[in-house]
Amino acid sequence: MHAYVINLERSPNRRAHITRELARTGLTHDIVTGVDGQGLDLGDRATIAPELLAKNDFPAGSAGCALSHLQVYRRILEDGHEHALVLEDDVTLPADLGTIVEQVVPHLTGAEVVLLNYGSRDGVVLAREGSVRLSATRTLALPVDIASIVNAGAYVITRDACRRMVAGLLPLRANADEWDYLYEQGLLDRVRLLRPLPVTKNASFESTIGLYSLGSGVASRLVASVLRRRIPLVHRLVLWRRQRILGQWERSEVVDAPFTTRPSRLD
Repeated sequence: MHAYVINLERSPNRRAHITRELARTGLTHDIVTGVDGQGLDLGDRATIAPELLAKNDFPAGSAGCALSHLQVYRRILEDGHEHALVLEDDVTLPADLGTIVEQVVPHLTGAEVVLLNYGSRDGVVLAREGSVRLSATRTLALPVDIASIVNAGAYVITRDACRRMVAGLLPLRANADEWDYLYEQGLLDRVRLLRPLPVTKNASFESTIGLYSLGSGVASRLVASVLRRRIPLVHRLVLWRRQRILGQWERSEVVDAPFTTRPSRLD
């Protein structure tokens, strides 16, 4: 399994972090320079639809993130992979990640993604129906409510999914992690999640989009300023708060419940 890592040129600390993480896994990888939202023309309607801007508090960062993932899909197609691992640079990886993704690969089909990092405001609920036991500890399952699922920090994607994304994503109308939109638009045939969560967000890194900010954009900037200054006690409190939020979003359970929208055309 080959990994593609999205990293902004202005984030060498993140690049160093994810390079160390990947070294522990032994996975081959490429660092893909991400699209920096700070340099985007948000008025370019051939690339960015007004709908994307209207629904985001951080439109430049959200557009840059989505374009970065699209850039990776193009690379996967160019390099001829049938499936690949896509990573953002602010995640923590398990040493056995290679083994984990190889357990997933035989179950991939069509235009599919399997999320290795995900979250939901009230915790993630997975369906027992249609779930696949990969090992004594790992289960592949469909989300009960795909609209509640966010995060694009780590996922396995098929070549068919990359092909559809490249053909149909522009102009951008959705964030990189709007998995329900991508499914509803027919760009994906299926979205599944791996439980327990194998890849986690690293709380030391502030989201460049603002998903885990502690309030408004102004509050987020104040938090970023505090973190840069490294005021010891305040810095520890902010990191503790961020880790707590991440922990709440990353909780998951498998239940017997009907799907809100079944996120699969392949079953």
